[in-house]
Amino acid sequence: MFGRSPFFAASCIFSLFLCNGVAANTEIINFISDLQRSVELPQVGNWATLNSSHNERRWAIQPAPLGTPLREVCEADKEITPTSPSTCPHELWVRLNLDDTIWRSYRAFTLRLSWAASTPADFLIELYSPEAVSTFFAGQHQRQITLAENAPSFRERPPFLITRTKYARIRIVDTGVPTPQIQLGRPNPRLSDQVVEPNVHFILILEPLYWGVLPASQLPTVCFLIPVLLAAAMAVPRVLAYLDPFVLQAREDMVSLDKEQ
Repeated sequence: MFGRSPFFAASCIFSLFLCNGVAANTEIINFISDLQRSVELPQVGNWATLNSSHNERRWAIQPAPLGTPLREVCEADKEITPTSPSTCPHELWVRLNLDDTIWRSYRAFTLRLSWAASTPADFLIELYSPEAVSTFFAGQHQRQITLAENAPSFRERPPFLITRTKYARIRIVDTGVPTPQIQLGRPNPRLSDQVVEPNVHFILILEPLYWGVLPASQLPTVCFLIPVLLAAAMAVPRVLAYLDPFVLQAREDMVSLDKEQ
């Protein structure tokens, strides 16, 4: 046991820092921010935006009923207007503004969604370019989309404008265990055809990645842990050298006991 590399022992000590109680579930998607053509989308005026100055926000949306396939959530026919881009209560559209001057030098980003571990739900995050969003809603248009009069077309765009903006589509489904529902004022709980699930609260964070792998918010933690790990690597050999005589003595005592018996 004590003949192993001191770096192995140091890594075991380092792992103790990670043994915290689980308080939240997390869904992460890393992506590259390539330049692409900008598209005028009249319906995004009411969509929330994450950027360098406001990269974190909280939401609460209603999950789709238990048993709904995640990729089929909010895929049924629906009506969309410029003032109400989505009438489905189980999804959220967010604009990711990556064109800010502060983020201009970063190419890789991460979008992190966290919700309470006690909440039984699954999330699906999908990213769209402006043209992909235009194509998506053009498909919805074929399924009876209604736009205001004189609203600009999805295909209208200044050909000279480029952007790194992306759009995130977030969908949620309930994954809990069904329990009997008792509703006050109803003589028979079975009269309720569908139980409305409570909203799920979650946090969405957008941030750049250092070297394409390290989230910006984790850099201070890593800078703190590096010297701690180095100090542990230097201290472990001395601790092992101090304990070796006691271990050898314990082995000799065990051998003597076996012989006496």
